[in-house]
Amino acid sequence: MTNKSLAFITAVVVSGVLLSGCSATGYTGFKALEREATEADTPPKVPNLDQFDLEKVLLVAEANGKKYFLGQGKQGSPSCVIVEAAEPAFSHSGCSDSIQGELVRVSGPDQKTTVLVSDDYDTKELEQSGLTKIHPNILVVTS
Repeated sequence: MTNKSLAFITAVVVSGVLLSGCSATGYTGFKALEREATEADTPPKVPNLDQFDLEKVLLVAEANGKKYFLGQGKQGSPSCVIVEAAEPAFSHSGCSDSIQGELVRVSGPDQKTTVLVSDDYDTKELEQSGLTKIHPNILVVTS
């Protein structure tokens, strides 16, 4: 085998390893969005949410008299949390193009904070700060 052939084969192998590493680590979504949608998964009409092209939205939790929806666009972006309050004027949402960690933190008209986090995110600090985990991806102020 000549040096040119060996160099070419090495370049092909290294390129394949590098490319597979990039595609294998891509974030594709939340585990909570792996089920099919039902009628209960219809989110409320919230101002500014229609500007986002969400591929899927599911109801994932209920707490404090509110419903919490998780939404995501194609290719994992944007990620959104939608909060449906008993009083429609208090419903709100927040979206982010982030894909890891704390994705978005929103407060509605009632000043209650909701935090959306990625799968498997360590929420200990958030919980120590007074937030309550109501779903693997959602923490809220309960008082």
